[in-house]
Amino acid sequence: MTVMKIVEWPAKVLETKSSEVVEFNDEFKSFVRDMHETMDEAGGIGLASNQVGVAKRVLTIFIPWEERRGEPPEAKADWHDKRWTFVNPVITKKTGKFKGQEGCLSFPEIFENVERAAEVWITAQDEYGKSFDVHANGLFSVCLQHEIDHIDGIVFITRMSPLKSNLVKKKVMKRHRLEAEELENEK
Repeated sequence: MTVMKIVEWPAKVLETKSSEVVEFNDEFKSFVRDMHETMDEAGGIGLASNQVGVAKRVLTIFIPWEERRGEPPEAKADWHDKRWTFVNPVITKKTGKFKGQEGCLSFPEIFENVERAAEVWITAQDEYGKSFDVHANGLFSVCLQHEIDHIDGIVFITRMSPLKSNLVKKKVMKRHRLEAEELENEK
């Protein structure tokens, strides 16, 4: 397996609508395994294929269940501790509203509140091409909506107020500028 490089904003592929997957061959299954490994290595709970530079409708999710000290215990759901691969996912229904803090592997060290649907129903395929349906709530719902946005060419700063979005953009650009200066100084 291979850990791939995660693409960071403002890379154009992050704002490109991904194309449907039509071939479920061994090469594709290997790519999905690499996506899971890349997500794990980066410490993420979700990853969309365009975040590794491939504009295909594929996303991986793994949300571990853990008890957090000092916090009320969260009930363990059936989606915890399970590896999920969603190919060509479609949200068929949304209900309720939920606002919570999100982060993104393509926006390192950025965490902001984003409003999402509280529950979603998804139709998708797995890496073998088999169709399945999922009803998601809680963090699983948020993660699915975030990653489906990615493959639709929507980054999470688009879901923020214009003021917050501009502040995040400036922060990211400043970090890129400082990293470039550091590299230049090392030469």
